[in-house]
Amino acid sequence: MSSPVRFYFDFNSTFSYIAAQQIDDLAARHNRDVDWIAVSLGHLFNQQGITPPPLVPEKFKYLAIDFARSCAFAGLPAKLPESMPPPVKLVRLAFWRLKAKDEALARVYAKAVTKAVFGEGRSVGTAADIAEVCSHVPGVTEAEITAAAEDKAAKQAVLTAVDSAKADGMIGAPFMMFEGEPFWGADRLDQLERRLSEG
Repeated sequence: MSSPVRFYFDFNSTFSYIAAQQIDDLAARHNRDVDWIAVSLGHLFNQQGITPPPLVPEKFKYLAIDFARSCAFAGLPAKLPESMPPPVKLVRLAFWRLKAKDEALARVYAKAVTKAVFGEGRSVGTAADIAEVCSHVPGVTEAEITAAAEDKAAKQAVLTAVDSAKADGMIGAPFMMFEGEPFWGADRLDQLERRLSEG
């Protein structure tokens, strides 16, 4: 395959959930691969002086409406979790631990977790929570997730991802880069696909 699409996302991002369910199929239609990169939006926003949208009441009010509407257009279930943004530090570390071992499994894991959080409103704050929502994903165990909390390579991967995201100009999630061109938001997937179709 030619150069991949870099797909930056975070597990506490509503619209990352929508993009995560579609990005692989979209890229495959044009014989492209996707490099999934889980970032910490909290770290990125802190370095950029950006206040996360859920912490701005006016933005969050609109976000809740737009999220439900966008999910409906995408044919996806929508249910915000009680805690916004949801605690996903362990989820993120587990992703990087899994990706180091099996990239395909890490993608399946990411899709399952984002759907559980934003499609079903479920909690993923503990290893037991994560294992439960991934019970249908072979290879994802509570022991593996618990081990991710102390995985130094996974922790470094998160930091490296934030540096890479900053270098690519990421200002929110999801954020896609294709051959030097940035696309911000799940609502830009159609524009990304047009670029991919142009080769």
